[in-house]
Amino acid sequence: MKRVTAFLLLLAGLCCSASDRTGLLKDGAYLKKIRKDHPRLFFNKEMIPAIRATAKARPADFNDLKRIVDRLPDDAPYIELTDRFVRNPDGTIKPKKAGGIQGFSLLKYAGGYESARCALLYLITQDKKYQKKAFNYLKLYVKALQFSEKGDWWMDLLGQTRINAMLAYDIIYNDLTPEERKEVILPLLDYVKKAQPGSVFKFRRTHGSHRDGNYGERSLQYFMGLTLYGDGIADKDAEAMLKKGAALFVKMMDFRDDMSAGSGLLSTLTTGYAFGAYPLATQLFLLSWKSAFGENIAERWNQMLYYHRFVEGLAFCPDKDGKAFLHGIGDMWHSTNQVRLDTGIYTHLAWNIHFYGEKHPEIADEIYYFMGNIPEKYRRISPYLYPMFPFLLTDFDPARVGKGKPNTQPYFYAPKFGFLSMWSGRGPEDTYASFRFGSSNGNHQHYDELSFVIFKHDFLALDSGSRTEMDHHHNFTSQSVAHNTILIHMDKEPMAPFWKAWSYKPDGKTYYNHGGQNANTKAKAIALENTADYLYAAGDATASYSNKKCKEAVRQFVYIRPDIFVIYDRVASVKPDQKKEFILHTQNKPESIGQDMWKADLGKGRLFVQTLLPANAGSTLVGGPGKEFFASGRNWPLEPDMDFKYAGNWRLEVTPASEVTETRFLHVLQASDTGVAMPFKATLRQEGDDDIVTVAGRELRFKRTGKVGFRMAK
Repeated sequence: MKRVTAFLLLLAGLCCSASDRTGLLKDGAYLKKIRKDHPRLFFNKEMIPAIRATAKARPADFNDLKRIVDRLPDDAPYIELTDRFVRNPDGTIKPKKAGGIQGFSLLKYAGGYESARCALLYLITQDKKYQKKAFNYLKLYVKALQFSEKGDWWMDLLGQTRINAMLAYDIIYNDLTPEERKEVILPLLDYVKKAQPGSVFKFRRTHGSHRDGNYGERSLQYFMGLTLYGDGIADKDAEAMLKKGAALFVKMMDFRDDMSAGSGLLSTLTTGYAFGAYPLATQLFLLSWKSAFGENIAERWNQMLYYHRFVEGLAFCPDKDGKAFLHGIGDMWHSTNQVRLDTGIYTHLAWNIHFYGEKHPEIADEIYYFMGNIPEKYRRISPYLYPMFPFLLTDFDPARVGKGKPNTQPYFYAPKFGFLSMWSGRGPEDTYASFRFGSSNGNHQHYDELSFVIFKHDFLALDSGSRTEMDHHHNFTSQSVAHNTILIHMDKEPMAPFWKAWSYKPDGKTYYNHGGQNANTKAKAIALENTADYLYAAGDATASYSNKKCKEAVRQFVYIRPDIFVIYDRVASVKPDQKKEFILHTQNKPESIGQDMWKADLGKGRLFVQTLLPANAGSTLVGGPGKEFFASGRNWPLEPDMDFKYAGNWRLEVTPASEVTETRFLHVLQASDTGVAMPFKATLRQEGDDDIVTVAGRELRFKRTGKVGFRMAK
């Protein structure tokens, strides 16, 4: 096990943290390097020839831009979409559509996106009519900001319309008089100041932080500062915002490197964030620093260098349309458990090549190869949030997509999030699985330490429940009972806290923890070892449970390629009457096929489950209509009008035959297709302090007590 220890020590070294550890902001010297001229926000005058050449080389992107801009009215009319909101007597507005609808979508033209597109077309074509049009839409954007302020409703989720307005201003800066500059930039500055946390605005908005996507109000200070610095318009505000914003972004970059620990993971396992808006903050920061300060700082951090491996580790088995399956970890809607490898992910991966490809050609080869999984119709750089993106990716070659060399590592591991995914291969007939052990970050994470997911043809062992607007979200799906882990019950244990949906309304009742964990950042990774035949991982989640009920909770997880899983649990409670359970979630009802043997089918896939320990274990099925999500004394329903294909309907609970303080759970699981009638027969014997299981010609030894140990022999 020396290899395992060395591996974990290496990861610990990668995870060390420091404030501005690369010294980018040291002594404020960077302020002396900022360009005095415009543009400088995301590109400068030396970069313009390359941008124009890229536009010429990619006519589809240029023609799309020109078509959109030419269709815009020249006079930038202010038109409220009154069918989308109600104006209250006090002047505030309330959108008719529930949820987080953004203020800019309540106007036909809000001016942010429009001004940026017009300015970009002006930059590329040098046609003055587009400069005038950009200015008109900047003036319209001022009206949109006033609409938002008076209506007491947020303008945008990410700050994207304001960043685009700053970009437009930056491009046409030299064509404006001093009065015209103030006319459009000072109201934008005023809005950004008022929107900061603790300032004037009270309406709901995204503040953001270094620990998440770093989008929203705080991050806008950096872009506002860059836009205004040294121009004699609002120098004091600009310098203060630039310093504060730069410090925030550097803190974010350091944090993301710590969280990635060389894996490529980006701040969360929840793919809606990590595959969506989270990478944008890194991209925008690296772009703007190079254009404004003249330095390519990408090499100071490697968080995104292996981002493609993170995507590959979470998204597997894509179909012809690029729809890939996901393990369902974290705050995710379990409707299809799929994500489409599309234009957004294509763009993120292209930026990695742009930033890192020159110095890391072998990584660029891997990225280009992986991008071949994305269907041709989605192989476009996304202009959706930031219209300048297609023209700034000057160091990316679309002709190389699908070429190069694949990543040959048969697993993905993110230590700071305790996430391990593994596979027998990358095809539709292969087996895929994941295991959680040892997370130190709780961003959008559930109480799911020691849980696992198994996929072959379909989800055979799944994360149950779903992200939802119902109380189900915080009282079931985020709790341990919804995951394939270990439960230790204690009377009237407080429910583990979790964030609640906007629609949450207390019902005056108290619901207790259904045997689950109460911490999601305290488990420890013990071991990780990969060989040609098997992968072994072990985690200690003792500290994840209340110390009033748990003395030990350790899981050893062995994946014998291609489709056998051996799971050994050492569990000890404080009191013998604190019931202990091994739980397994399935979509369809499991069927008993003999003593301590079950099978569960879904689609073309079948999972066999054999219990070897504890002896004479009790097995119970919970689920079916009205009890699909039963926990804490009641069922927690999902929205009745939505299709949750992979929310799970059943769970198998395995318990010791009698009340004991210590127990050992030993299960052998086999994934197959439905044509397999019976699994490999597993047998158990005990020698001294070893529990020994033999399956498929292999012998696995687990230490029953003392130091956690494992050994395999053929």
